[in-house]
Amino acid sequence: MDDIRLRDLSQIPESDLTAEERRELRRRFEEFVGRLRKKGGLSVAQEPEEEEAKQVRRWDPRSMTQRH
Repeated sequence: MDDIRLRDLSQIPESDLTAEERRELRRRFEEFVGRLRKKGGLSVAQEPEEEEAKQVRRWDPRSMTQRH
């Protein structure tokens, strides 16, 4: 049998997956999340620091059209 780590499991419906295939998909997902955390990609969902939150400006179309 071929190596399950090399098999494309994306086109198989979830109801048709075997226990081994489900474990492999979970392993791939956890590896993906680990890589995101390592690169800081999951920080998007975190709340901004207090100073960063103060720097956010409201969008105001009237003030945007005025020339300075």
